[in-house]
Amino acid sequence: MICQPRSANDALSQPGIRALLLLVTLVSLYFLYGSLYFYRDPLSIFFSEEHGFDKFYSATRQFEADQFLDSAIASSAQWQLGKANADPQICAVFITVWRDMVGRQYIDTALGSFLANMSRAERETVHLKLFFADVPNPDTQHKSYTKLATADIVDEVFTYNSTLPSQQKESKIHELTLFAKDRQNKHALERKTVYDYAYALDRCLQTTDAPYIAILEGDILLADGWAARTLRNLQIIEEMMKDPRRHDPKKGEIEPGVPNTWLYLRLFNQERSYGWSGGPGFKSNNVHIISVAVAIPLLLILLLARRQLPRHLGRHLDGWTLLVVCGVAVPLLIWLFYASGKAALIGAPPGVHEEWFGCCNQALVYNREHAKGLANYMMTASRRESPGRSDMLPKQFAWDHGLARISAYPMLAQHAGRVSAIDTSNDEAKRVWSMAFEDFKPNKLARDHVRDVRDLFGDEAAEQMRRQGPISYV
Repeated sequence: MICQPRSANDALSQPGIRALLLLVTLVSLYFLYGSLYFYRDPLSIFFSEEHGFDKFYSATRQFEADQFLDSAIASSAQWQLGKANADPQICAVFITVWRDMVGRQYIDTALGSFLANMSRAERETVHLKLFFADVPNPDTQHKSYTKLATADIVDEVFTYNSTLPSQQKESKIHELTLFAKDRQNKHALERKTVYDYAYALDRCLQTTDAPYIAILEGDILLADGWAARTLRNLQIIEEMMKDPRRHDPKKGEIEPGVPNTWLYLRLFNQERSYGWSGGPGFKSNNVHIISVAVAIPLLLILLLARRQLPRHLGRHLDGWTLLVVCGVAVPLLIWLFYASGKAALIGAPPGVHEEWFGCCNQALVYNREHAKGLANYMMTASRRESPGRSDMLPKQFAWDHGLARISAYPMLAQHAGRVSAIDTSNDEAKRVWSMAFEDFKPNKLARDHVRDVRDLFGDEAAEQMRRQGPISYV
């Protein structure tokens, strides 16, 4: 007897073949969808090196920021926007050093984004400082120093030369200069950056009574309405800390809902910090274990269903179909769930949350209650040969003192720097990036901004803001 090969129709009549084709079709469509919508998540298998860091809202905000700063400097707009009152809520410091780059220094755009579209009521609550941390002579080293120092749009411009006590000025600037020049020793540069950070923090403590201190890197962008939204988030934090179930801080006890005091509010985070604990491998995140835990009960359910169904329906659940569903589809779909990226699939829920993870110190708002202790802690660290990094020391301080660390989503700051001040490669610098920041819609931000100003300062402040127009200097 001669066996005839099966035709395509015969093959398609097999339930297992149809199930496999259906699975391939669905997975193919999912891969197409993922390549279109998940390509900006750096922890996703769909991430695109070419387009993952494309600018969307950043491009709009950078234009607003640059336009504001240029017009403010040209027209002396300080009298329209005003400055901080005698009792500010936030003391904010931009730390900046010159960077070897063509065009604007990052600090120009960062400062513009801080002020653009800000209402006068917001400006009165925020004391703004610029710290030019170049040594020995920032007035000649930093290309933006003269322009920004004479613009009269900030509350204080300071340098080491202008603020160090006379008896230690020469020796300290000499020491910091040596650290800055020693590019072969990464710990030397770390000692300077840690000292810079502590010095900026301490400057706010010495010159204002603001209950909150924001330390901002000079290469960020702040979203429209950042100040009002941050003030509202700070109110939420203070209410959170009043929960009677919380207790006084203890070392290492930083689980959400435990400490009754906090160290900082994070305004920037990157998706690389907000992902699943494992990588994209099949055994990462225990995908193989989860697959077995799902497949076995599902197989039992399908076997039971096959017995209960009429024969003409039950025959579609033959052995090959069950193998495709439980042995192929289940582990594949569970793996795809994790490999697609947590930020892309789920994202961070909006609101104020306690989190002990997060990257970098581009934009942190500190609780004054613990700021002096942190400044002293970092000053001490800067005297060690290996001081640690300025973004890790606050985390360690929070752990040692049992202090909560808070994040507010959506994040209100973006890291725009590509040319690093601390010799980080351009490729690594661009990866310190918030995908979610690029999803902001300018019109919605503007509406939310007016609403937040009204809630914080009243109808008159919101109406005055409307009269200012889309850009604060108009």
